[in-house]
Amino acid sequence: MNVKKGICLSVFLIAIINSCVAQDVSTIFTADSLASGNVKDVLTNFYQLASNNLTGPNKEFNFSSNPFAIMLKNNPGLAVDTEYYKYKYLRKLNFNFGVKMDPSNQFNGFSVGTKYALINQRDTTTSALLFMKLGEDPLSKERNILNKSLGEYASGAFSKDSLGEAEEMSFFSKENMLFQNDKMAFNKFDTSFQRIVIAVAEKEKLTNILKIINDNPCSNISAESEKIFDKLKNSIKNSLLWTVGVSDTTYKDALFFSNILFYSELSKGVFQQKRGSNIELDIKSSLNLVDDTLTLSHNLRRSIFNFEPGLNWVIRNKANDQSFFELKFSGSYGHNFSALYTDEQRDVITINTTFRVRVMADTWIPITLKYDTNTGTVFGFFNITMNFTGLKELIKGK
Repeated sequence: MNVKKGICLSVFLIAIINSCVAQDVSTIFTADSLASGNVKDVLTNFYQLASNNLTGPNKEFNFSSNPFAIMLKNNPGLAVDTEYYKYKYLRKLNFNFGVKMDPSNQFNGFSVGTKYALINQRDTTTSALLFMKLGEDPLSKERNILNKSLGEYASGAFSKDSLGEAEEMSFFSKENMLFQNDKMAFNKFDTSFQRIVIAVAEKEKLTNILKIINDNPCSNISAESEKIFDKLKNSIKNSLLWTVGVSDTTYKDALFFSNILFYSELSKGVFQQKRGSNIELDIKSSLNLVDDTLTLSHNLRRSIFNFEPGLNWVIRNKANDQSFFELKFSGSYGHNFSALYTDEQRDVITINTTFRVRVMADTWIPITLKYDTNTGTVFGFFNITMNFTGLKELIKGK
């Protein structure tokens, strides 16, 4: 029954978030769909709703986002590449808040926090490595030459003094703009424009472009370039992502800043990317400062350190390269620097396993099992994590 109540509350929160999700900005978040579920927990690009420990006595419901996502909701005009790059520092920042429930599903407290990506080499809009590879691509180089040559052709072939030639130049410019940006097949363009493109390509010896046109007249140069860009995006999804953050949890019987957590998480692909699967190194560390309950004062005298290194095996769909199943193995070491309570241990070592399944779009179900080596007990957590894309498609009934 408690699980059902938790899921119902999750759906209620989804409905609230849906009121904030009114425009489609998926075009600038396409690369984000290739990120593993584990990486999206490290840094979310838009909205994320998580229901944690649904089968346990103390449930949590957390919402994460970033300032750029909120700005984009209120100003859809920001959904262009220039603005996306301009606010790259805001996109590296996440904020979150959560609600905690006691065993009787009553409010038991809330948490607020923020995290920042010190290093994010997986951002396709700011990756120097990606732009370098894109600049070295033969087809990309030929497209730049063709664009420049067609512009020079228009400047020299048409006279602005003649009304007829001015109209021809206007028509050529429209065709050229469609050719550069649209997905229309090459053989659908005006035949005179086709001849000009082929003539310029032959003059400049643009062999890759000529091969595409000759092999398949229904092809589109812009679409072919996008395919190459998609392949290049795969080459950086194993790159380094390192975040640091701080959060504060306030329970109904505690004050602000009585439970502060400083934490860091690093994710990095450890093997050469192969379409279909990859392995990520995931390292978490944290320092938790809490009040000593044996004293009445607000003191933060208790400090607990935790370190958790692990490997996350990501299994991807070979058709679209999206992750659909992940299996993470990790070990956790916790050390209490403070005076111990009765029956409390100084050091705690656990062996952990997390199964993560994508159930639809960008909605994940992670199940975590922990084995305490000191006591020999096993305990687990059942969670539901939903990111922006998954929420939107779930609500639409897709």
